[in-house]
Amino acid sequence: MDIRIEEQDDLYCVCVKVEPYSPRIKRKTIVTTGQVRREAERMGYAIGKTVQESRIHNLNGITQGTWFFEKKTLDKPVEDVIIEEEKKVKPKPVRKKRTKSSTKKKVSTTEV
Repeated sequence: MDIRIEEQDDLYCVCVKVEPYSPRIKRKTIVTTGQVRREAERMGYAIGKTVQESRIHNLNGITQGTWFFEKKTLDKPVEDVIIEEEKKVKPKPVRKKRTKSSTKKKVSTTEV
């Protein structure tokens, strides 16, 4: 697999070529966007979002492809921050618990 990476403005142009399929060797090669992204990052490029993608499958006769990726920006733009004071939260009023009156009848202990 032959990989060439060119920088254009805010994009990386990644060109990949593979060998054509040979019935003697019987080695098919499939190259997807994920594989190209991993190889470019392994080579030291900061890859961002994919702009254009391709797919290589040498068994079908497609032996080269071109991918375009955005350059990953390391510095984020500064945003204005507005600080607001938090309002104090009053505790909820607690209701006093009521005791249940006994439902049993009182039994007298005097004998007649």
